[in-house]
Amino acid sequence: MNERNRIKSKILKYNTNRWWGDDFDVRFFLISKIKKLQNKKILDLGGGIGIISSELKKSNFCINLDIERKDLKKCEVSFNKLIHVIEGSMLKIPLKEDSLDYVICANILEVAKSIDIKNNHIVKGDIVIYPSLKNILLEINRILKPKGVLLITTPNNSYYESSKLTYDELVYHLNRNFKNFSVNFYNTFPRLSKKYKKLNLANIVPKILSKIKNPDSIIQLLIKENTVKNKNSVSFYVEAVKKE
Repeated sequence: MNERNRIKSKILKYNTNRWWGDDFDVRFFLISKIKKLQNKKILDLGGGIGIISSELKKSNFCINLDIERKDLKKCEVSFNKLIHVIEGSMLKIPLKEDSLDYVICANILEVAKSIDIKNNHIVKGDIVIYPSLKNILLEINRILKPKGVLLITTPNNSYYESSKLTYDELVYHLNRNFKNFSVNFYNTFPRLSKKYKKLNLANIVPKILSKIKNPDSIIQLLIKENTVKNKNSVSFYVEAVKKE
């Protein structure tokens, strides 16, 4: 069984409602990156039932912070308390300053944007500012050690055309806290029609390629460096480093 199918089977085993819905989701790429980490202190922000955290090597000390108590209980039971859980808000993380090597933020930032839109809690300008998003990144910066790393996945609003983050919004909010970061594009095959699924190449092309290539290698091929703003990408993958 390839890695992608193994992880998908794990999600479906522990909670079918938490399946990402995409066999080539950007979080598979994120997992391929964090599996290399050893002997680190790591926070999985909004980690839910702990699928991503559970892919870390046991030498790491991992905390899953989430507001959903049921998800945290599931995480504890499913993974034999190897992942330390904290019930709490992303807006006020109950951890000390300069205490973590890595923070994982997988498909969470867009939730903060949605909450601010719902509550009409935004500051309009050339770039719209979302205070909750700003505060989350401030908190992450506070708890990371100097040279600590933030790993982000988040959907691209240019693809979804809903309440996800745009490239400019993401970069603007990152710039306020992290001067050293890279925004990469994940799955840049275009959606040629909103109406006809067969013309959504972001769905079709990876599935076709998976019939002739190892799906794990396809996930690696789907990541593109930020040379131009790619409106076609399904998601963003970000690595940001805290200043010394």
